[in-house]
Amino acid sequence: MKFSADDFKRLYAEMPDDELGSLVRGELTEIARQCYDDEMKRRGLSARPPSRAVQPVAVVEEPAQAPPESEDVLEEAVEQEEEEDLAPAAIFASRVEAKAAKALLQAAAIPAFLEDDTAAAGGFRLLVAASYVEQAREAIEKPH
Repeated sequence: MKFSADDFKRLYAEMPDDELGSLVRGELTEIARQCYDDEMKRRGLSARPPSRAVQPVAVVEEPAQAPPESEDVLEEAVEQEEEEDLAPAAIFASRVEAKAAKALLQAAAIPAFLEDDTAAAGGFRLLVAASYVEQAREAIEKPH
């Protein structure tokens, strides 16, 4: 499942002000960031800095003599990340549990989205990019 600009617009329009304001703008994709900015402006809200520093989950060191990448390669990598399919990391029966898990993932620098599938008796699905599924499940299951 891929999120389009319309999906982000709808998602952000449904969020209460405090939930929208709690999103970390820097963690959003370019499309999501533009929709976020538009919704914040529409509501007359200003983005606030994150309440705590987000620590990276893993640090990858670059080789000492890495060949320089061309702009085309970098643009392609960004486009690929923005188009990555979303997959459910977990399903919750309660909105409160789902929001808590989402906040946990965002604190671990894992972008996450909630999908309300209660109309079809599917619960609240916590979606992440497919490449983050295992990492997200470990973060959710880890005792806190």
